[in-house]
Amino acid sequence: MVEYEHRGKTSKPFVSFWESITSKEGARERARCVVELVNEYCKQAKKILEIGCGIGEVLVNLPERYAVYGLDVERDYITVCRRRMPRGKFFVFSMHNFKVDEKFDVIFSANDAVNFLKDFAQWKSTFKTVNEHLNRDGLFIFDVYTPKMLRDTLHWLEKYNRSTSSVREFAKGFYYDREIVKGNTLTWDSRVFEKLSNGLYQLHKYRFKETIYPVAKMKSALSECFEIVEANLREEGRKIFFVCRKN
Repeated sequence: MVEYEHRGKTSKPFVSFWESITSKEGARERARCVVELVNEYCKQAKKILEIGCGIGEVLVNLPERYAVYGLDVERDYITVCRRRMPRGKFFVFSMHNFKVDEKFDVIFSANDAVNFLKDFAQWKSTFKTVNEHLNRDGLFIFDVYTPKMLRDTLHWLEKYNRSTSSVREFAKGFYYDREIVKGNTLTWDSRVFEKLSNGLYQLHKYRFKETIYPVAKMKSALSECFEIVEANLREEGRKIFFVCRKN
């Protein structure tokens, strides 16, 4: 099983804060992008699955004409999904080896969730597993970081001697993270300062690790299972957005 979160011994699960921290506007935009691509390449789609769905902030914004499904390795996240979206169906699995008795017209992954897989063998396994769960001519849509994210982060850290992140206030306190780059791994070293009822703050510590690979390597692995319909660089080349069709 993939572990997305490594937290301090006294820290609450990150899911306790995520719904308050995450950008609702950003989630709506990601959902809009998915729907736009589905309308362009798979207009007849009825069933959509998100892998690595987290707390379902993208799924909750999909139109009601779709039957929505979500999958995540973290049971606590799926519990939140079920509360937020009674109309959906949810599974607790890792994206790289899930097995469900369903097939889908579209499977997507948002928020660079694929980067959280522990190695490239799991990436390849994910592509194969997604392919097996798609209907004929089904779409696989996902975004991931490219090596430029690593290079740019190192540049920011070395040139400005600071993280690219800043302290953000949210409903339950303050949130901050800083980046650590080592080889092809980007680690988010995160802190939540939770405001307590007595006016003091409790510190919660987390680490989230993403592994990043060359674009050519991604394309080669994808081509074994899919036709790559689109591969668009975004965020000044720090991310790539793939639209793939089942072979």
